[in-house]
Amino acid sequence: MRWPTSYRYLTRLNVPTTEAESQRVETVLGALRVLLALLALVAFSLDIPEPAQFEHLVYVLLAIYVVQSIVIFAWVANRPISSTFLRALHASDILWPTLITVFSHGVSSPFIPIYSFALLAAGFRWGFLEAIYTAVAALGYLIGTLGENEKERRAESAVVNRLLRSARTEHSLNAVMLAIFNEFTSVFCASRVFLVSHDLNNDQVYLWQMAPNSQGDARAYSKEISDENRLSYLLPDHSVTFFCEQSSPTAIKMLTLGPKPQTRVIPGRVPSLPFISDESKSLLAVAATLGHDWRLRLLLVDAKVGKIALEELSFARSLFEQAATAVYGVYLVRKLRARASAIERARVARELHDGAIQSLISAEMRADMLRRRAEKECPAIVPEIESLENLLRDQVIDLRELMQQLKPVEVEPDQLLDHLAEQVDRFRRDSGIAARFVSAVEEIHLSAYTCREILLIVQEALVNIRKHAKAEDVLVTFGRDEGYWRLSISDDGVGFGFEGTLSGAELTRSARGPAIIKERVANLGGELFINSKASRGTQLLIRLPQKGYFSHG
Repeated sequence: MRWPTSYRYLTRLNVPTTEAESQRVETVLGALRVLLALLALVAFSLDIPEPAQFEHLVYVLLAIYVVQSIVIFAWVANRPISSTFLRALHASDILWPTLITVFSHGVSSPFIPIYSFALLAAGFRWGFLEAIYTAVAALGYLIGTLGENEKERRAESAVVNRLLRSARTEHSLNAVMLAIFNEFTSVFCASRVFLVSHDLNNDQVYLWQMAPNSQGDARAYSKEISDENRLSYLLPDHSVTFFCEQSSPTAIKMLTLGPKPQTRVIPGRVPSLPFISDESKSLLAVAATLGHDWRLRLLLVDAKVGKIALEELSFARSLFEQAATAVYGVYLVRKLRARASAIERARVARELHDGAIQSLISAEMRADMLRRRAEKECPAIVPEIESLENLLRDQVIDLRELMQQLKPVEVEPDQLLDHLAEQVDRFRRDSGIAARFVSAVEEIHLSAYTCREILLIVQEALVNIRKHAKAEDVLVTFGRDEGYWRLSISDDGVGFGFEGTLSGAELTRSARGPAIIKERVANLGGELFINSKASRGTQLLIRLPQKGYFSHG
């Protein structure tokens, strides 16, 4: 049995298309092509689709498409048409919408309907099968692009979920910041990442950063910025979200994300900040505002974006907004916990004052009465009663010191000197040790956190002097010294058991010195020196940088 050469009915009819009919079909298609190209150019001029960075390229492509359509229309209307020319023309009808849609937001492009012209042309030129082949060729690109976009959206959702899982309220703020930095560094291949945060309530600016991997430091840490131009670190003159890249030694390519995204080349260099190297080639920046408390600016140095830069910028903005919201939640929870803890400490302090301390004072008074009576009736037990009185008095002082430590401490810079003077005077009254406070400054520019830590350092030092130093005279001074704040606490007691001066590193290696004070000074980014003279006293010298502090807490 012999099979027919073709089952296609149109082929078996064996009626070839005449040259006149082919020319008539191509003339009509040519006119439609010119009309479609002109409409596409006008539509693009009225409403430029994303990404705006390819605006000029799409203009050029559409202009070439219009010119080509006019030339083809003039050609097919006056010249014979070969089959090779038709195949090349058909390939062109598929290629042009592909090029235009690639640079105008892919499957979301308004130029996708241009593919329908290629299907229409295939149907009128050849027939059903050719139209199907054309549809398969066009749909292959569309389906591939759709699949890629769908995978990108799922991957973006996975990154957001992964980041939000890391930003749980039970995690420390440093751990949350480290997770955010790692995600942005991984996604955008940045060499360094910084976060500038502006506390709107206290007008304080902090710089969060993560050390490079080469240093082996995997912790995020913050530094307070006390520079007069600190608000410029937020780059207020720039767009909320932008990416700039050094295109030449004297110009940068700037892509901004806003109501109307745009790409432009402007003279200059990548925005310069003290913590960003002049050799940086690119910068991606995103800003966010958290209620009425914080303004944030994330800076990714030497970041990289692909050909869909606008979509990547949109994702960076969305990811940072969600990350900032998560950080704000952690911040609020920690703030509420701190307030609840302060309220509880204040309650315990009141109960100590109204309960245990009053009971001990009453017991001390009764012991005093008993001692006076024993002096007349039984002098032999007077020393024991005096020892009991001293013990009760010491316990009252210890409880008062504990009560002071439990009270929430909120100290503003303009209140620090008064608080220090009051603290030293209270120590003098309670301990009976002569104590003075001397300040060489009148104005202090420090954060409330630093002021509180200084007050707690002095408090801890005075407690140690009363318990261990056996001192008769104490001097506390505060002032400036060559770009540092200088806090000194001196006494004439027994000393630390060694002669000379030890710095913070030496104190750590030798496990000497007050541990709590060493920890607080380290958290402030300061330096601790202890000058000890056996049986002749001790001086604690603390130097704190005036331009802010680092915190690894």
